[in-house]
Amino acid sequence: MTIAIASGKGGTGKTMLTASLASLLARERTVTVLDLDVEEPNLHLFFDLPVPVEETIWSMIPEIDEDRCTYCGECARICEFNALLCLADQILVFPELCKGCRGCAVLCPVGAIRDGRKMIGTRETRQQGNLLIHTGRLRVGETASPDLIRAVKKLGRAADGIVILDAPPGTACAAVEAVRDADLVILVVEPTPFGMHDFDLMVRTVRMLHRRFAVVINKAQPGDRNIQGYCMREQIEILGEIPSSRSIAEACARGERVTDALPATVPLFETILYRVLHAEEVTT
Repeated sequence: MTIAIASGKGGTGKTMLTASLASLLARERTVTVLDLDVEEPNLHLFFDLPVPVEETIWSMIPEIDEDRCTYCGECARICEFNALLCLADQILVFPELCKGCRGCAVLCPVGAIRDGRKMIGTRETRQQGNLLIHTGRLRVGETASPDLIRAVKKLGRAADGIVILDAPPGTACAAVEAVRDADLVILVVEPTPFGMHDFDLMVRTVRMLHRRFAVVINKAQPGDRNIQGYCMREQIEILGEIPSSRSIAEACARGERVTDALPATVPLFETILYRVLHAEEVTT
């Protein structure tokens, strides 16, 4: 089972929930966690793990064979990202705009484009006991986060047991790439105006992707029933509500797992985990 934990905006508590559920799962079984928030990965900070094994990840970038090129401009015409510019006697390549789709190489009528490569980031692996964490770390200034996310997800597909994906926030390409093939998406939402707005966008996104999903409310406020009302109208299952708590916030700020720092919260997270693992029919 592959579980993606996502949110419409940052700061809702995705990583806190991911770390708590992974810690509980690892007590009894093998669990693999992928930190796909590659622009600012921080899941590993919640665990005391050994030094990671790092692997450099590369993406394709076009290299022009000047001896073959006829400067027909077909490569520049089909590039949706304007990474190529055809001049009278030269093809300019802009690596920072290239997404590595290989469309130019495939469609070049004279085969004048070779596969070059550029470094887009690293893939880090940490393991301790039943817990295995793979982290994607995007190179500073790089924009090809979906390529790096796909590279990290390859390790998840080869894993045994439960796989948890800590997705990047929002509804942009990186978030879509992270959750697009998950068996279940858990949406973490906070009861604020921004939280509700972006939560609605994420609900629409996972429905367009035809993913099963459910909700965890974090920073729940007594008397505030806006999210519950929304979920009732949209027929979305709520897996649990984590109360707004200064103690929880302080534990996260110290880099501690909530279930370790505050043992009284363990039953709450165990209930959420039980509902996740036994979710037969949840919203699509």
